[in-house]
Amino acid sequence: MVVALPQQFLNWNYYPRKKMIDELLEGRIGQDMNAFFLESTRHNPALCTAHRRPDGSIYVNAKIVGIGYVLKESYLSETTEDLLRHAESGDSLLAKAATSQEKTQAMREYQRNGMQLLSKHIYLEPEEAQQRVDLTKMSTLELALDKPHSSKHTWNIVQENRTACLLFYRPPSVSFELHGFLDIHKDDPYYEFVNAVHNAFHYTPPERRKTKWPVYIFNIEEVYNNSPAAENFGTKIA
Repeated sequence: MVVALPQQFLNWNYYPRKKMIDELLEGRIGQDMNAFFLESTRHNPALCTAHRRPDGSIYVNAKIVGIGYVLKESYLSETTEDLLRHAESGDSLLAKAATSQEKTQAMREYQRNGMQLLSKHIYLEPEEAQQRVDLTKMSTLELALDKPHSSKHTWNIVQENRTACLLFYRPPSVSFELHGFLDIHKDDPYYEFVNAVHNAFHYTPPERRKTKWPVYIFNIEEVYNNSPAAENFGTKIA
């Protein structure tokens, strides 16, 4: 049975993401890249998967992914349409840029506009977040599938077993572990939405946007606080 992400996790992961986006838009984040990289740990957990081989042995894999939030189904369409219009605007911005400096400026404008849309649709104040965001799910893309040199370990494993774990770690002492199962989406509203969210900040040329990447929807069944404090150390919080 799926569960909603508990407040303890949201207070560490979801709301600080909103705060960082708002501060970036307001110009209140400086050039401290160490702080920026530390903040990125909220976005980049390890996705852990495994399956049983024919000989009975267990094959285990883990990879760092970019993980995002998913809206409730009734809000997917309008948000996706807004994000797709934004992607098309990026084509126009870059087409007008003649010099390297102009291209850099166009990309900054595109990324800023994308962050405004994320703040408008996905990273919200608590009451609106509870209304719009499906807190029983998180999402990521299978970016390695079209890379000829990739091992494709995760993709191959999930064809056999959809059980998975997300492990978050922020040095020196914050860690959360989410258990659940993956759904694979290749042609539906979740597929369109998650690809559009990715492209909101990471500009993707039109030819790449036509094919898109497979989407993993991670359905949450259990949440543990693994942080090294007396009340934590693997305490189940949802």
